[in-house]
Amino acid sequence: MKKRVLIIAYYWPPAGGGGVQRWLKFVKYLHNSDWQPVVFVPENADYPVYDETLLTEIPEGVEVIRCPIFEPYRALRKATGKGDAGISAGFIRSEKGPTLMERLMAWVRGNILIPDARMFWIRPASNFLLKYLKDNPVDLIVSTGPPHSMHLIARRVHRKTGVSWLADFRDPWVNMDNADKFQMSAWAKRRHMKLERSVLKEATVVDTVSWYLSSEYEKIRGGEVKVLTNGFDHVDFEGREVNPTDKFILGHYGTFGDDRNAPALWRALSRLVNESEEFKNRMIIRLVGPTDGSVLEDVKRNGLSEHLEYIPYVEHNEVLDLMLTPQLLLVILNQNANEEGRVTGKIFEYVATGNRVLGIGSVTSDCARVIHESESGEMIAFNNEEQLYTFIKNAFPCSLNQPLNPRVMKYSRQSLTDALRANVFDECLFKR
Repeated sequence: MKKRVLIIAYYWPPAGGGGVQRWLKFVKYLHNSDWQPVVFVPENADYPVYDETLLTEIPEGVEVIRCPIFEPYRALRKATGKGDAGISAGFIRSEKGPTLMERLMAWVRGNILIPDARMFWIRPASNFLLKYLKDNPVDLIVSTGPPHSMHLIARRVHRKTGVSWLADFRDPWVNMDNADKFQMSAWAKRRHMKLERSVLKEATVVDTVSWYLSSEYEKIRGGEVKVLTNGFDHVDFEGREVNPTDKFILGHYGTFGDDRNAPALWRALSRLVNESEEFKNRMIIRLVGPTDGSVLEDVKRNGLSEHLEYIPYVEHNEVLDLMLTPQLLLVILNQNANEEGRVTGKIFEYVATGNRVLGIGSVTSDCARVIHESESGEMIAFNNEEQLYTFIKNAFPCSLNQPLNPRVMKYSRQSLTDALRANVFDECLFKR
């Protein structure tokens, strides 16, 4: 008889973006195992981006239960007639910089909406689940954040029922990437820290996506925090053809915020354009995903505008086709306290393409570890213009798809789901 696991999540198809992929793929492979997933998500969520194609990834027969949610950002748009994309999409700004409204909402987000804008869902969602579980018991509860309100829903249900609970951290909480933009007061930060600590202490088992974040959270928890990285789904790449090109493409896929801007990269590319007519005629900078105005301004400032191919958003299925084109794939880490433990989800799909990867950020980071293990490229420090210049020059004129390193298969979604069942779920049941 299958064991039942309740997964409390905010991001779920038709939501797009990186936040939906982790548990969508886990559910896909859990469905055919000895675990029966039940997914709990908002009924009327206000997602920043949508990707209808991901609906086809949900296995037939998976139970998805829903409860209405109050979304303050949606209410703000109705009240003002304006959007709030800067808050919802990782603080992506126009070239003019943040507006007064955006700065105000950032302050509200950090000091009033604690732990996040989904705080209003905690009580109604947990009440809904407590009623549901009376007639539909489960063996395990999983909460995945951000938004970290999902953990507080699970905490309340766990306290009331005693059902084992796995808290899954896809990103940090108190030391979130945009923490400095929230202008948190000392009181607000203490409140965030208290909630984070309670989740880390009370959850039956805690896991996260990087080795660095695991070590940081182990100090707070006073016990083990398991590492279960993100990964790639081998099925996503089956049957896709590599499109040949005579262009030399430097491709970045995903949100490109101001804290990822790398001026040394643009200067190195400008030098290569000025030195080589062939490089100038063949080089394309492809930025796919919401991109901050500071990045676009730096591209322009370095005389690279005519080489820019900017696509604000495409669905995941199309992103994979674009990634497979022979090119140099860019992964740039956020320049903040989380840089060492920042392992973006796209790095695993990057290495699965067989294309060369150029990482920019800490050379001792967990992301650098993945790049080196996969033998797919190199991580170079942000300000090392000379090394960036040399690496790109040596990669030109082409960066063809190479066979997948067998060691990378441990990052396949199937392998990661097997590890989730054997090393995480089973321990949750044992500790109960």
